[in-house]
Amino acid sequence: MTTKEFLKIVEENIKRYFYQEKYFNLSEIIQVWYCKTIQNHKGLFIVKESDGILPYFIEATYNGDKSELYLDFYNKADKMTYKIS
Repeated sequence: MTTKEFLKIVEENIKRYFYQEKYFNLSEIIQVWYCKTIQNHKGLFIVKESDGILPYFIEATYNGDKSELYLDFYNKADKMTYKIS
């Protein structure tokens, strides 16, 4: 699988997930980070809608040995701010 194929499959499956959840405002899936090691791919994504960025952080992993794609959805739980002098 090429990088381009991985990114296309990830985008299709993220959209499918949000459409199943009745979320039709998706305007953009933003790739934050990507890495390929041997036959495996991993990427981190955020989803933007018309009102702003959704509170989801999505980890996509393609297991080349099993030809499987895994999507893990994380929700922002908290934000801490620290002053550094």
